[in-house]
Amino acid sequence: MRSIALANQKGGVGKTTTAVHLAHGLALTGDCTVILDLDPQANATLGVQGMAERNGIETGEDLDADSAFQALQRLDDQLWILPSPGVHRNIDRRTVPDTKKLAALCSQLQDEGVEWLIVDCPPRMDAWGWAGLELCQQVLLPVQAEFFAMHGLSQMIQTLESARRQFPGRAELLGVVATMVDAREEITREVLDDLRSNLGPRMLDSLVYRDLILVEAASHGLTLFDYRIDAKGSLCYGALVREVKHGRA
Repeated sequence: MRSIALANQKGGVGKTTTAVHLAHGLALTGDCTVILDLDPQANATLGVQGMAERNGIETGEDLDADSAFQALQRLDDQLWILPSPGVHRNIDRRTVPDTKKLAALCSQLQDEGVEWLIVDCPPRMDAWGWAGLELCQQVLLPVQAEFFAMHGLSQMIQTLESARRQFPGRAELLGVVATMVDAREEITREVLDDLRSNLGPRMLDSLVYRDLILVEAASHGLTLFDYRIDAKGSLCYGALVREVKHGRA
């Protein structure tokens, strides 16, 4: 099983949107994929809440009583989610995740044939964010193409270096993906050039262009792959799925 955490200490960079689209896209290629929502705000859970109904998924399907899938909600043929505990109640800020229990669940899911684990971390490196780094082999960093991007990105890369020392074999940087790109803005082009110059091969080729239909789809609890497959954002995330799964062309 390949495990990828979506993380960034800065909020509003499209982290959750990227997490659910990457997971759904991988599932649409035929790979069994699980989303793990580690954000107490439950944005990933809320962002896909309409998928099961749209795809005709019945709750309470027959599963082996000992199956790890009992803890999950099925969203599509090959897509499941472990909802955030914050989806139904406020989580006390002092609450910390049971990382050992989550690791045991992930191990069991791997044994049961899950091919991808996509973990949505909160927009801060608290106990929930660190749990995501501890659970995952790789980390994908979405970064908004804006003036302060490099500063926040530098901090996050330092955090990953610390995580790799603490959790050997975990939190390896998969790459950085630019989001909310508006190629009409000169500052955006300058930021992209700066990112490519500083990051080299750590900067993914895929770009996620700004698309207001992404917001519209999220309000329905759907990804663009279900809501508007012909949308600009669908093409962008389709390219990201291909790059993550198969590498650069």
